[in-house]
Amino acid sequence: MMIPQKEFYFLRHGQTDYNLKEVEIVDHPPSIPLNATGRSQALRIEPIIAQLPIKTVCYSPMLRALQTKEMIALRLTASQFPLPDLGECSALVWKLMPEWKERALTASDQPVSLFLQRVLRGFQSALAYEGPVLIIAHGGIHWALCSILNISGHDWMTDNCVPVHFYLEHGEWRARNLF
Repeated sequence: MMIPQKEFYFLRHGQTDYNLKEVEIVDHPPSIPLNATGRSQALRIEPIIAQLPIKTVCYSPMLRALQTKEMIALRLTASQFPLPDLGECSALVWKLMPEWKERALTASDQPVSLFLQRVLRGFQSALAYEGPVLIIAHGGIHWALCSILNISGHDWMTDNCVPVHFYLEHGEWRARNLF
């Protein structure tokens, strides 16, 4: 599949109570809301997002991403589209991520491969819209985009509500946090 050659922005949703738990990774239901900190994070970055040249917002339909989108897109006149392919990965994929990059693929890596294929579809769908596009999704989606785009010099794990600019430089993808 072809990777669109267009700059875009990415934002992981605001914090949830699940993000605070220091427990084994579990599958999170799609209905998890932002907590008070997550709402505060979204409101804090809204002025930054309002200054970006965003033409389209594509977001995960999971509640935490939807709530983040509603708070940060207040002043944007951009078109907005939910994309199910931008939904978070399973707990199994989260568990396989750290070692996946470091070794050859095996049959046990099929969940990661399927997840990356789904994210690539969502990414292609998002960048088919007028850009620059803002993608509001999840930590696993950020990790997958970094993997798909072969990003180096940028942490593949991102914090809640930290806007990231993805762009091409000398034919290679780069990513930088906006703060």
